[in-house]
Amino acid sequence: MNQQYPANSAVTTPVVGPDDEINLTDLFRNIWRQRGLVIGVALFVGLAVVAFHFSKASFSVSQQVEYPIALTFLSDGKYPNGTVFSPRDIIAPAVINALAAQGKISASADTLVNALNVSYSNSLYQASEDKLNALLANAKTPQEIRAAADTALTELHDKSHGFLTLSLNLQRSGLTATQGAEVLADVVDTWAQLSIERGLTNVDIDRPLVAFSTAEGMNLIDVYDGATTYLEALRSAVGKLSKMPGSGSMVVDGRTLDDVRRQLVMLEGSDIGPLREFAYSNSSELAAKDPAIMVRLFSRQRLLRLEHERLTKLVASYDSALNQLSSTSTQDLNKTAGSNESSGAQFDQSFLDSLLVLGNKLGGVEMRQDLFKRRTAATEELLELEKEIAILAGSDDKTYGNLDSQSILKAALEGVETNLNTIQQQLDHFIGAYREQTLQSGGQLFVADAAPVVRGGSFQLGRKMGLHLALGIILGGMLGVMLALIRAAMLSSRVKS
Repeated sequence: MNQQYPANSAVTTPVVGPDDEINLTDLFRNIWRQRGLVIGVALFVGLAVVAFHFSKASFSVSQQVEYPIALTFLSDGKYPNGTVFSPRDIIAPAVINALAAQGKISASADTLVNALNVSYSNSLYQASEDKLNALLANAKTPQEIRAAADTALTELHDKSHGFLTLSLNLQRSGLTATQGAEVLADVVDTWAQLSIERGLTNVDIDRPLVAFSTAEGMNLIDVYDGATTYLEALRSAVGKLSKMPGSGSMVVDGRTLDDVRRQLVMLEGSDIGPLREFAYSNSSELAAKDPAIMVRLFSRQRLLRLEHERLTKLVASYDSALNQLSSTSTQDLNKTAGSNESSGAQFDQSFLDSLLVLGNKLGGVEMRQDLFKRRTAATEELLELEKEIAILAGSDDKTYGNLDSQSILKAALEGVETNLNTIQQQLDHFIGAYREQTLQSGGQLFVADAAPVVRGGSFQLGRKMGLHLALGIILGGMLGVMLALIRAAMLSSRVKS
């Protein structure tokens, strides 16, 4: 069957003309022509990513914290008790371990030891030291100036050793700047506290640490000898503590050191001293119950007599030396007077002789002063020894009558023991209070020149900045290509129109 179409109708088919095809060559040619736009957009997006990281994602990281201090105790490079000081003492493992035991650090002790450092420093002296070193390094410097510069440099080094700077590496320790500053201050305070506890500042005074007590079966003479020795140790400790700066104004439990000293004097004069003399005066009665008492008594008297003979001879030798020096000085004066009467031709020689005699006199004065001090000390020791010998000899009269010496001495012993232990506890309280006072005043070991300061800060870039930058450049490039194509299409449409 034939199909019939209207005459005025025509069959139309879609025709794809050349203008509707995508020509890749023209596409890439248009992009290449506008490569400046593509590269510019890519760089702009990359710069925007970098700017974002610098403003938001990046931050500053400090490298270390420094803490400058000035030492106030050094004398010839030693602690007050004579122990040699080293800057490494401040950051020693013992100090860090004590700090860790107190719970003041979050990092481990080993990590903190490796992150800490200490060095001598003083910025005020640094410029002078540099100039002196330059003079010494210059070969043209005269010998006189070189010697003076070397002496001045040595003095500057000695003075600068009173200044230290502690530094803490924050990267190694894993601490923040705030935590590092607190750790440095705690390290110095802990070192000062340990120095005080170890007696490096003379606070740990030698004193009886154990309460006075008497062993069962001990004879009474030995008991009162022990009480005398214990009291003397307490008196020596009180005397040493009294010499410490600021100890005179201390009040502990309503008492001062003078009160403790008066208690010791009263205890010796009214109790221990008389009772000890009473025990020796009745040594024959006490020896009847313990024969070993007489053996020790006679042996001790023999040793004291030998010591008395030695001291007597020593005092006599000092007297002889003093007399010889005095006679030598008189002869020198006579020689000087005779030389002054000589002729004018010998004036120069007489003047030199006078100077030599004057020098000998000054040296003789110092020697006589030293000998006199030694003689005085030996005489005082001799008098104490004679007192001890007199006590051991006892009394020959019957002053005490038929008193039961053993009962009396035993009855008084309880009060002596109580009084000695009370004073010993009071002395412990005073030393503890003085330690606390010393520690609160900076340990009398250091003074902080300034608060801990953060040094050597470095800029830390944000995480994954490289990845973000690469993605930004790729995105910018794609955006640039799209803009280039749009721009090319717009230009093409304008040309056709």
